[in-house]
Amino acid sequence: MTETAARGVPSAARGVPSGAVVALAVVAVCATAATAAGAVKLSDRDHTRDLRTQVLGAARQIAVDFAVYDYRHIDADFSRVANESTGRFKTQFVTQAAGVRELIIKAKAVSKADIAAEGLVEATSGHASVVVALDRTVTNTSAPNGQRDSFGLEIDMLRIHGKWLASGVKPL
Repeated sequence: MTETAARGVPSAARGVPSGAVVALAVVAVCATAATAAGAVKLSDRDHTRDLRTQVLGAARQIAVDFAVYDYRHIDADFSRVANESTGRFKTQFVTQAAGVRELIIKAKAVSKADIAAEGLVEATSGHASVVVALDRTVTNTSAPNGQRDSFGLEIDMLRIHGKWLASGVKPL
């Protein structure tokens, strides 16, 4: 290599075949790309985990609020569910709640529930479907010692303004 041609080439690269320099450059680019792809994959995994946590947390709360009521504050209980709902489901719930309100008060009904299990059916950034199993005890004037039952709900949810709301609840 002439002195003029050697200018601008680091001394460590002088005498190294140009193919080796190209190969090292390709390896460096590939390593950088692999690192970036790994970071994106980790980021996607974190996003998926966060989405799952948010959806399941909202679904658990909706399920419990849907199953729990107390005749002494039934309006607040129904309002809580309505505030966690959207669309046709919200309209239907409000209508049906108004229809059973007096019966719950007359029977002095109290329903307590706990989550037995839950599972994510599907979730995207704007829609989710969750299945929740509940164990419930209902006391009223006909069953003062309480009646226990277990049941499941499939809850469809929409993310609206950053909050997960029930767009449908089906008993299973």
